[in-house]
Amino acid sequence: MIKHQGGCHCGKVRFTSDYDPLLVIQCNCNRCRRLMGTLNVFAVFGKEEIEFAGKTTKYTYKGGSGMDAHVYSCPVCCTRVYGEAEAFDGMRSVVLGAFDDSLALEPKSEIFTNYKMKWIQDNGCVQESFEEAAIVERLSSLMQNLDQRA
Repeated sequence: MIKHQGGCHCGKVRFTSDYDPLLVIQCNCNRCRRLMGTLNVFAVFGKEEIEFAGKTTKYTYKGGSGMDAHVYSCPVCCTRVYGEAEAFDGMRSVVLGAFDDSLALEPKSEIFTNYKMKWIQDNGCVQESFEEAAIVERLSSLMQNLDQRA
């Protein structure tokens, strides 16, 4: 049963998943702000838990871990759809705005709060905040949530 689906603006890239995200994270870093045009909110799935259809282009840059991160976009409408970070091997991060029902998901944690724009507030959904990348904490949360699925 499909729980989540979405895609790019023009519809050439689509995705489906039978799973809820392992994590929904708000990133306030300058890299994401430049790449996305504002902060980045993304839902993390295991690579095998989400299926993509359609051709994408790949852009590679250095992530907050210092390792490569990759953003996949539609070559027609240029919508950023998902990303993969070498620091989180086996995971895919889907941009919240790419979901058909993006209102159904809210971030539970946020990272790089030391770069957060002062006017951004949440509705109380954020349960944990980190000034920097919080790689260890995010990996721990991902592993706990994966264990609960098994």
